[in-house]
Formats: sequence, structure tokens, C-alpha cells
Amino acid sequence: MAQVHVLKLTQQEAVVKCYLTDSAGGVVDIDLATDLKLSTETFNANTADVTIAELFWGCKKDKQIDLSRISDPVANTVHGHYYLTNSGSYNFDGFVDNVYANGNVRIEADGPFHMILKLRKKAGYQE
Repeated sequence: MAQVHVLKLTQQEAVVKCYLTDSAGGVVDIDLATDLKLSTETFNANTADVTIAELFWGCKKDKQIDLSRISDPVANTVHGHYYLTNSGSYNFDGFVDNVYANGNVRIEADGPFHMILKLRKKAGYQE
């Protein structure tokens, strides 16, 4: 079972917790247009700019997590990979990862995992 929980959602920032409990692993997608949009906002995919500011993750021994951005959902093209193992965190203090910032977030794992992402909503959302 995969779950996406939005822990914090403002006009400028989102904190999202994702996890997967299936022992075979799987894919969790975070959709910029639905998961990160406030009910009072409209979303513009042409100007979307959502950057990764921090990551926290954990997975079982000998398992890995692939965090990437979907650049073309029709062709299922993903870019900007982080290959993560065990547990840890990244705090992009002073800068953010803005590569493919207009693409949905994809997390793929070969086993159970959890991840918390702090995302900055820079553009694409209007009140």
C-alpha cells in the first residue's frame, strides 16, 4: 500500500510524507496539480516551479529508493535522479534542487520505504 500525506501546505511551501509498505516495492507519484494545490488556488502547468528544499528518507537494509522528476508523463520520461539507500537526509541549505522543477515527483523503491519532502512552490499557483 502506498500513501501520500500532505503535512503542510501553504502558498509557498509543502511538506509531504510518502511511504510504501509493500515488500515488493512500487511507485509513488506526487502530482503538482492536485497534491500541492490549495483549494483556493489554480494551477498553471506552463509556469510551474516546485523545487526540492529538503529530503528525509528510510528504507530496509539492501533496498534503495529512486527519487526523480517526471519530465514527460505521456512518454513516462523521468530525470534528476537521487539514488538513496538506508536512511538519511539532505538539507539544501542556501540553495534548492530546481532541475525539472515543473515536473511531478516520482519515488520508486524496491521495498518498503518512507520519505518526507520539503518542497518550495515558487510559481504556477495563483490565488
